[in-house]
Amino acid sequence: MTARVGTLLCALLLVGSGCGASEPAGGDGGGADAGVDDAAVVVDDGGDLLPDAAGDGGLPCRASGVMGVCVDISQCTGTRTPGLCPGPASIQCCTPRSGDGGVSTCDPAAMPLPTSGRSEAAGQGGCPAGMVRITSFCIDKYEASLTLVSGGEWSPYWNPGTRAVRAVSRAGAVPQGYINGRQAADACAAAGKRLCTDTEWLRACRGPTSTTYPYGNTRMPGVCNDARAQHPAVEYFGTSDPSVFSMIDHPCLNQLPDSLDPAGANAGCITAEGALDMMGNLHEWTADPNGTFRGGFYVDTYRNGNGCLYATTAHDTGHWDYSTGFRCCASVP
Repeated sequence: MTARVGTLLCALLLVGSGCGASEPAGGDGGGADAGVDDAAVVVDDGGDLLPDAAGDGGLPCRASGVMGVCVDISQCTGTRTPGLCPGPASIQCCTPRSGDGGVSTCDPAAMPLPTSGRSEAAGQGGCPAGMVRITSFCIDKYEASLTLVSGGEWSPYWNPGTRAVRAVSRAGAVPQGYINGRQAADACAAAGKRLCTDTEWLRACRGPTSTTYPYGNTRMPGVCNDARAQHPAVEYFGTSDPSVFSMIDHPCLNQLPDSLDPAGANAGCITAEGALDMMGNLHEWTADPNGTFRGGFYVDTYRNGNGCLYATTAHDTGHWDYSTGFRCCASVP
């Protein structure tokens, strides 16, 4: 296993700040933009084979245009295609099985725009559009989605790369995952806002009485989008082989059923001052220059701290994967 895959496994197994800093998952504008040809050995931007050069499984593959992973047939619950992977005959290309939970309906080359036509509501308490007031600052009511500065929407399932994008806080929008901390900061700045400091983010999530969860001090499973039963990479690729965690930039992960929710879909997951989804759904980048994202995501909101106290510090601001999102803050006008 390469060092890069090891750090990604660390992040996906949710041991968080105990892992140390990682190399960006896909880099700035990389990751999901990279194609994989049939039987190809993919080299990442650090020059490492992903994730196993020994021919014993774990390499990305593509069968009939569907992305998969080379694993032993005993580890694959999806469709197995022989002849596309190096190594023994038992190592085959494992791809999502057609018809399983709608997985096969996701085209990894498509860039859906599910948020088109939605707009920001008026700000509250003298705050800019899409924001609510928290004492002396404002925070986005919803996790951010993106529009292009030049006009039009950006797909929430793709990293924006070097494109100029603007953060927008909209009810019912699919929030932007697949974004690194630097891109998130730039998107806030383009909207006349900024990433929240850790102090601001915690105050907004915990409310004036410093609760553990947005809604109080007692965990209420299912109130927030915080406890998906199966990891999306395991479901999508049809195997629990550790190699799937090297492909957590895949655009179909957040398009699986029961994965990422539209902003505000969980009405009970609301703070005292009216911000939604600060626990679960997506990790949210803060302004920490060393790299911090908070609140957990739809698979987990307890391993790195409960609810509002959840914080991952294992990655620098160049990291991104399917679970990383953000929202913006602003000073009171």
